[in-house]
Amino acid sequence: MFASGTAHSAACARKKQNIVDAVRILTKACGNEDDAHVLELCLPQLVAEVNSGTLTPDAVATAYGKRCVAAHEATNCLADAFLDEGLSHVSPGKPLSAVPVSLKDVVDIEGHDTTMGYSVYANRPVPTSAPIVKLLQDAGALLHVKTTVPTGLLSFETESDLFGVTTNPYNPKFSPGGSTGGGAALLAFQGSMVEIATDTGGSVRMPAANCGLYAVKSSAYRFPSYGVASCAPGLETTQTVCSPIARSLEDLSAFWERVVGMKPWEYDHSCVPLPWQPQAVDFIQAKRKPRWGVMYNDGLIPPTPACKRALSLAVDALKKQGHEVRDFKPPNPLDGLRIGYQLVFSDAGKCLLKPLSPKENINGAISSICTIVGLPLFVKRLLASSLRVFSRPAGRNDGWASIVEALHTKTSDEERDLIVQREHYKAAWRQAMKDQGIDFILCPVHALPPVPHKKTAIATLIASNYCFMYNFLDVTAGVVPVTTVNSALDTLPENFQQSDEYLNMNDAARNVWSVYDATSMDGLPLGVQVVGWKLEEEKVLAGMKVLDDALKDTELGFRQKAF
Repeated sequence: MFASGTAHSAACARKKQNIVDAVRILTKACGNEDDAHVLELCLPQLVAEVNSGTLTPDAVATAYGKRCVAAHEATNCLADAFLDEGLSHVSPGKPLSAVPVSLKDVVDIEGHDTTMGYSVYANRPVPTSAPIVKLLQDAGALLHVKTTVPTGLLSFETESDLFGVTTNPYNPKFSPGGSTGGGAALLAFQGSMVEIATDTGGSVRMPAANCGLYAVKSSAYRFPSYGVASCAPGLETTQTVCSPIARSLEDLSAFWERVVGMKPWEYDHSCVPLPWQPQAVDFIQAKRKPRWGVMYNDGLIPPTPACKRALSLAVDALKKQGHEVRDFKPPNPLDGLRIGYQLVFSDAGKCLLKPLSPKENINGAISSICTIVGLPLFVKRLLASSLRVFSRPAGRNDGWASIVEALHTKTSDEERDLIVQREHYKAAWRQAMKDQGIDFILCPVHALPPVPHKKTAIATLIASNYCFMYNFLDVTAGVVPVTTVNSALDTLPENFQQSDEYLNMNDAARNVWSVYDATSMDGLPLGVQVVGWKLEEEKVLAGMKVLDDALKDTELGFRQKAF
């Protein structure tokens, strides 16, 4: 045990020193060129200038390399850096020539670590690159850095013994989100144009929202995801998908189109051979405005005031443009969450805990739910019964109790039955969208704005329901930044804990809301989700543009901060 603990400490120390050395090399590689012009270019413009010879790949690398150094010094966001190596794969005349693309730690690139934040995997370079890396290299992209993740990935804070704490660029006391916190912090600093991220329960969308960025979580099999490490390998019931995050919607859309234009199914056997077809989006073909359904509450954790206001701003902006916006009435969200959490934690979290070294810490959001899952079943049933019997007002904890008692290790028969339930639920959700004439669901990204460091243990993973629901459904979901927390508008009323709203909340919701403080959170970014259906990436991007344009027309749209 002592030897293993020592090995953990040594691995962490070595990894941190390797990062220091890599950043030092990155600093030396970046000269003093004027990079203002380079950083002003959107993705299509940058590619056009590189391909025409107006701009050199070296100039792009210099400009973005300097931003990487600034970002890491401010937020501790880099897990590795390899600018010269990345430049060796850049070539003009390609669809992504010299586009700076950062890779989340979990994306395999030959000769570099893929750790998932565990020390046991540190300092063990992988022998081959993931298909998405090979595709991007063939497309001429500049792959220059890897970014930090939390231990075990499944968290909305980015901290680990291996990398340390990654902070939010807008306020270092708060989290950039997780598990793609490093990538989101880097993008906010313009250290990259696009981040290749992964999403199992919100790890693309929450960091994007927390750092004022745009993202689209794809459906399974649309974006190359093979060869990318997962915290739950082999979990077919709620799959990890690889998806991009970008600083602008224009960059995100152009990147999606160019990646799919590279025929990813020829690189990754799991990708569906589905070409990019933005012209086939139904509401564009029909020359009509899309119809929006708003989901204000997940049935368990109501959104805090700032998140609710962001959603209301989005709704108002769409209505001012003449869009039809109505309340969406889904199948009972609690039923979906109950099924989904059982499938994700069907092994009682063993896949998350098994790689941990002795004395290695894991984020509180993971450990708290693993503690619940790991309790003996009779204890969970007693806890659920007490929540039902003793809670006042009566019934306020019934939904939370139904999830607590359902979280236990599943037999193969139980898991198959849950998959059948999942498919019935997905069918009901799709039918609800059809019956209500909904193109897109508009909803919060999270019940909370970015959270203070070390507070995720209080909020727990249950606070991520607004994102996790769409992993469970395997539908396309995008994020559009809307506004920032405003302490004058978003503060809780005086004596809120004596209000009917608070008294009727379940215990999980009360814990989440206890983390909320509009005064300390003032100025932090807020976004909303635009949700479509399976394999509707083109349509969701089109819907995001409709919303983004509507917000900008009101002059209330989010404005990225220059760092």
